[in-house]
Amino acid sequence: MLALNITDLKDFTNKLFIGNVFDHFWLNEASITTFSSFSIDGKLQSAFFDSDEQASLQQSQRTCALWKEIKPYCYFMIRGKRLPLQFKIILQLPSAEIQHLFPDSVNIANLYLNIQYRNQSLLCTTGFSCNTFIPGFQPGTMWDDQIVNFLQKNNISYEEISL
Repeated sequence: MLALNITDLKDFTNKLFIGNVFDHFWLNEASITTFSSFSIDGKLQSAFFDSDEQASLQQSQRTCALWKEIKPYCYFMIRGKRLPLQFKIILQLPSAEIQHLFPDSVNIANLYLNIQYRNQSLLCTTGFSCNTFIPGFQPGTMWDDQIVNFLQKNNISYEEISL
């Protein structure tokens, strides 16, 4: 697991809520606290979609809403004169991208990027889940490296936090 303190909060939140840097991620869940608390479960409800859309989602193995589909709602909740008290957003790498990054591993279930804002500080942590335990298998380290590369590529400044 990697823990990173985001050093330019304004730049990061602009890229998260206004830009398209994080748009390809799936939203696992989000919670935002302003004058009230709001929670969003990113899991798609297949009954909402017609049969063609259901087939397309099943073919793509997509189980969650894309961040780009949900971010306008989140942005609407946080914009204004006052900063939110806190927010937590759990993004998930799409399964096709997991298969692309780790083609030899069928054991990786999910790769997560957790974004947590509280007390005017923003922390990003990584996480992963596997279908089965394999001794010596280190997808977490590879995912940490991918996130560092992603942040650098998108000019997002951070400081690593020792755990």
